[in-house]
Amino acid sequence: MHIPPRVAFSILWRSFFIQAAWNFKGMQNIGFTHAILPGIKHVLPERVDEGVKRYLTFFNTQPYMAPTIIGVYLHLHEQGEEDMIAKIGPTLSNSLAALGDTFFWATMKPVLALLFMICIFMDQLWGLLLALVIFNTAHLWVMAWGFVQGYRHGADGALSLGKILSIDVARYLSLTIPLLSGFALGCAALWFRLDKEFSAVLPGIDLAFAAAAIIFLVAVVLIKLRVNIFWLVYGVFTLSMIWTMLR
Repeated sequence: MHIPPRVAFSILWRSFFIQAAWNFKGMQNIGFTHAILPGIKHVLPERVDEGVKRYLTFFNTQPYMAPTIIGVYLHLHEQGEEDMIAKIGPTLSNSLAALGDTFFWATMKPVLALLFMICIFMDQLWGLLLALVIFNTAHLWVMAWGFVQGYRHGADGALSLGKILSIDVARYLSLTIPLLSGFALGCAALWFRLDKEFSAVLPGIDLAFAAAAIIFLVAVVLIKLRVNIFWLVYGVFTLSMIWTMLR
């Protein structure tokens, strides 16, 4: 049995509203049940009520990961392995929640926000559109591809998505945050020092702001490398003393 495209589209569309009925008792359970309902009607046409009650207890995960979990559950229903849902459900939702939060909230959003700030300082308002396109393309792809993989391959499909959004990938992507932060500070310093006609670009650079941006960049990188914070404090103090004497 295969889910028709219209049913798959209905599931994905409803997944956008998974947090619309968020509550303290079941968290996202109502929204999740509403999203999986078209699939339950197709896979279990004779036991819809029974299938729905299973998901009205407790459910919580990263919203973009929900379609993957729906795909896995529908796969298990079709294979007659419904008992596995209760066994792997909590682990699956928690694991994907951790991956989704790390990749989208803790990494991708800050990177795109910094990119947007840099574009604003450079008077390029298309940066907002670029950030929105990148973020929405990524999460829409994760929702659609994750659902397909989960439905076709079950838990193995969720593992495939987990490999793509792994902690290592998020960590490497997060290395761009210090670079973009330093560049954003430099752009901010330049932006505040330029006149309205942008006629004095080079003379308008404030060396103090530029130095602060560089120090910030180096400090964040060293923190990522687990350098002791006290060495950073002493280093900044020493550089400040040298800067003062040179001036």
